[in-house]
Amino acid sequence: MSRKNFKKWLPIILAPVILPFIILNFVAVNNEPVETEASYAPYQIPNGGFEAGAAKLDGWKAFGLWKGESGLQAFDSSLVHNGTYFSGYPYNRDGDYQLGITSGSITWDQATERMGYLRSTDFVLGGSGWISFKLGGGRFDEFAHVSIRKTSDDTEVARFGNKNRNDTAWATTVYGSQITNAEAFLFPYYFDLSTVTTIGTSLYILLCDTAAYDWSILSADSFDTYYETAPSPTPTGKYLADNIMPTILGIDDAANSIPNGFFNSDYSSWQISRAGWGYTSNSMRSNASGGDSAVGILRSSAFTVSTNKYIEFDWAGGLKFDKQIFISVKEVGTNIEKIRFVRRDNRSGEKSENWQNHMLNLTSLDASKKYYLEFADARSDNRDNEGYAISYVDSIEIVTEARWNEVTSGDRAVSISGIPTSFAFDVSQEAVTFAQYFIEQTGPICTAMSGDFSSVWGTMGTEYATLSVTGKDAFVDNTTNSTIVAARERYLFIITKYTSLTKFVVDGDSNVYQGSPDIIGFNIGDNSRIILIVVATVMVVSAGLLFLVSRRRRSIA
Repeated sequence: MSRKNFKKWLPIILAPVILPFIILNFVAVNNEPVETEASYAPYQIPNGGFEAGAAKLDGWKAFGLWKGESGLQAFDSSLVHNGTYFSGYPYNRDGDYQLGITSGSITWDQATERMGYLRSTDFVLGGSGWISFKLGGGRFDEFAHVSIRKTSDDTEVARFGNKNRNDTAWATTVYGSQITNAEAFLFPYYFDLSTVTTIGTSLYILLCDTAAYDWSILSADSFDTYYETAPSPTPTGKYLADNIMPTILGIDDAANSIPNGFFNSDYSSWQISRAGWGYTSNSMRSNASGGDSAVGILRSSAFTVSTNKYIEFDWAGGLKFDKQIFISVKEVGTNIEKIRFVRRDNRSGEKSENWQNHMLNLTSLDASKKYYLEFADARSDNRDNEGYAISYVDSIEIVTEARWNEVTSGDRAVSISGIPTSFAFDVSQEAVTFAQYFIEQTGPICTAMSGDFSSVWGTMGTEYATLSVTGKDAFVDNTTNSTIVAARERYLFIITKYTSLTKFVVDGDSNVYQGSPDIIGFNIGDNSRIILIVVATVMVVSAGLLFLVSRRRRSIA
């Protein structure tokens, strides 16, 4: 073949080699992951307004509380919806969705019996320190409230109830039109967390529903954890959330004993959450003021389990109502319920004023920590006209193992299984949250094909650095979560195409992520099958062209 003919046929000869790369590059440029709604920064939790649509509780994690029974777990994802409650009452939500009290699959009777917790992702307290949220339900804040806790050790720094519940006049003012039922109406609240912890502290939000029935249930919306400057005017009155976190007595003097557990002359060294509990006949009774409809908590001073690890006491009342009348053993500092006890197994139908001996086994507790007791009466009415919405307690003391073994096993209170004693988030959730944010921030730039990432790249790198070691490893290594995979593929394509950008994605050991060692430097992902078909087609066409060239050469010869 002459040099002139060689130059003429050179593009055709090289087509099998060049075209696959051209097509690979074209498909990859258009391989944009599906956009995911997100709002992320170290200071702001994602999905604080439950606006994630089909994802519903994305960015939150639900914990059960009762024997691991899913049918009794509060904060089911179906409760995130755009409806009303009780056939038409508005929630006063922001946006399209809120966390409601009932759903199409969960009736009111089912919802009000459920118990559990709902945990947000972590956020760093920043800006002015103010946060805001909307809250409904929660008739008695001892049993339904919002808790703010430190990520590092679960220490509770603040607790908020719905102090405006069913205030129809205030709801009407807030809503701008007549509200005749405000039981689940979402009232707005604000609080300055810098008054209880320092700016820069990593925190999380925990919605708590710890008892059944009697409106121990929460509706919620619009958790905003970052205000660069304080709201103006400064929230006061009904807008200002009240910090109702309990102050535990006797922490500095805590010993292996229960102070004034026999109530010989009063209830000093104990606290009551409301006037229902009172001192009567050398004992404490939850109906001392307000009768059977009264509710509340009787709380002991702090104690240790350093030597003796058992408690003996007398108990009477509506013990059969075990989802409402129970005993919590809580840890000082975190205020986390470590063990929950209900009536003896052989008293499952008990409802009387006759004293019954009960024994509590605390051997599972940490001898180096301090604890306190809460005797709960969360039963405010006589459901089904059964009466005995009461709890009486007396003669509370820490006893030896010998005493535990001496008393018949029938006297041992039942320890409820399924109590969450920590609220660790799935370590991959950090990575999912960042992945959502990365896709959101880079989406418009990729769509415009401008290549100008200068306004977001540095901030994203700073925020990626806030992920924990396990969060970084999850972002680099996870191959099953579609959001993480999509974000990682986009990141790799961007840094491959725009080499001047800082490579901020590292694993937990600070190794810079380079991606899969394939021929084009990035993972072709879900389009791999299409690409292979296209490449195969090009190869066939190119082979055909070569065959024609070969025949032409023979004919010329």
